[in-house]
Amino acid sequence: MKRYPPGTVIAAGALIWRVRDGELQVLAVHRPRYDDWSWPKGKLNVGETLPGCAIREVAEETGKQVILGQPLPTLRYPSGGKTKVVKYWAAHLASDGAASVRARPPVKDASKNEIDKKRWLSVEEARRVITFKDDLRPLEVLVEAYRNDRLYTRAFVLARHARAKRRKGWDGEDIDRPITKVGTERAQQLVPLFAAFGVKCIDSSPARRCVATVEPYAEASGLKVNSYKALTEPGHAAKPLATASVFVNLLGKTSSRVVCVHRPTLPTIVEMVRAATRSYTRGALPRKNPYLPAGGVLVAHVLDTDSGPRVTAIETHLLQVHP
Repeated sequence: MKRYPPGTVIAAGALIWRVRDGELQVLAVHRPRYDDWSWPKGKLNVGETLPGCAIREVAEETGKQVILGQPLPTLRYPSGGKTKVVKYWAAHLASDGAASVRARPPVKDASKNEIDKKRWLSVEEARRVITFKDDLRPLEVLVEAYRNDRLYTRAFVLARHARAKRRKGWDGEDIDRPITKVGTERAQQLVPLFAAFGVKCIDSSPARRCVATVEPYAEASGLKVNSYKALTEPGHAAKPLATASVFVNLLGKTSSRVVCVHRPTLPTIVEMVRAATRSYTRGALPRKNPYLPAGGVLVAHVLDTDSGPRVTAIETHLLQVHP
C-alpha cells in the first residue's frame, strides 16, 4: 500500500451496481448523522487490506456481501482537520454460498447507528441525490465502463509467495523451504483480500512457500490448490516458454483465480499480462525487478472477449503500511 503522510485517514468502499430492465443502477446509503447520501465506505483497521476493508464496510452498512470489480477513482478531501483518502471499487452482489463469501469472517451489521436508508438509484437519480459532487467522480468512471461493455470483468490475482526462510538458513530441499512467521501473518492477511475479489480457483507452484501462502484461503473457502511444476523456479529456468504457456492458459480461464509464484518467474509472467493490456487499461504494471515484494499482490481485471482476455485495469497490494 502507498505510504501516506502522518494523520491521513484512510478508508475504502464500493459502488455496488446492478442492471434492471436494461438500466444501470447503483446503491447509495443515507447517514443520519450528516444527513447526506453517499456510497458505502469506512475507515481502514490496523492490519487490514484496503479490499478487505471495502467488503467489510459494505457488509456493515448495507447488510450485503459483494465481490469487488475494477478500481474506481480515489477521492481525497479535508475531514476534521485531516486529509481523508477513500479508495473505491466497482462491486456486484455475491451469490449465496460462493467460496469467496465463505472465506470472510462474520460481520456485525453496524448500519442501525450509521445508516438509516439504502436506495437503488438510476445514474440520473444518483447525479441528483448524491450530496457531495466529488462523489460522482467514481460514478462517471463506472458509467463509462458500462457504456463501453467493460464492466463485467473477472479478477486474475497474481501473488508472490510470502516471506520465506532464507536459503542459507535452510538445510533441506529448496522446494520444501517454509515461510516465516511474518510470511504466515501475511498469508492470513491475504484471505479477505482474495475473498474480496471473488477468487474461485487457486493455482500455485508446488513449492512449499507458495502453497503455504494460499493455504489459509484454500482452507477458509473450501477450495483445492492446483499446482504446476512449470511455475517453479527450476521449471522456469529450464523452460521459460513452458511457464509462459501455463500462465497464458490460466489467464484465459473464465473463473476468477489467484496464481502464486516465485520472484524469478515474475518477469515472464508480467510480460504475459502486459500482452493482454490495451490503450484503455487503467493502472500500470510494475516496471522493475522484483516487480512484487514478498507477499505482494497484483490484480488484473480481465474482460473476456471474442479475441481473448483483455485487461481493463491493474492494481497492486503490498504489505499494509499505516501513517
